[in-house]
Amino acid sequence: MEEMIFRQKDVAQPAALPMLALVAVAPLALGLLKLTALGTVLLFALSLTIVVPALAALRSWSRVGADGITVCRGFGPGRTYAWEEIRWIGVRRYDAPGATNHAVRIHLADGRRRSLPGLSTDGRRRTASFAANCHQVQAWWEQSTEPDRRIEPSARTWSGSPALAVGVPLALAVVAAFVAVWGTQQR
Repeated sequence: MEEMIFRQKDVAQPAALPMLALVAVAPLALGLLKLTALGTVLLFALSLTIVVPALAALRSWSRVGADGITVCRGFGPGRTYAWEEIRWIGVRRYDAPGATNHAVRIHLADGRRRSLPGLSTDGRRRTASFAANCHQVQAWWEQSTEPDRRIEPSARTWSGSPALAVGVPLALAVVAAFVAVWGTQQR
């Protein structure tokens, strides 16, 4: 079989980059004009918390080949998971307001799960090749592993991301700090 590479930027919205630039520059420009040094630093930090993860997401990719599946999250060469480490490959469904998203996930022998960048859809833009790509990845896995090594994982009660569990409260704390500093600057 032929090696396959899936890039997240091929799946992402094309209008995301100009919006990202606007989100990054507008608060910084506002901070330079109206706020003190502390307010400017907070706005710059807030801009970075939005821009850096978004750029990393756009640079993410997955490669499926004879050695296994390589996942890169935007920085560095990526991490290769050998076929022997992968116990299951499935499609995860995420329900969002007004849309249903799908992502291909691998389940590893140690219980961890990884979504594959570039192999996802959203409710607004569904790629026609998503199902075909899923079947090709599944075929690689089935060709490269023994049937007794394929173990479907049990359902978990909490299937959310640990990053989300930490990131949302952290983002709320950053916004609260910004509002507090901005409020004291307006007096």
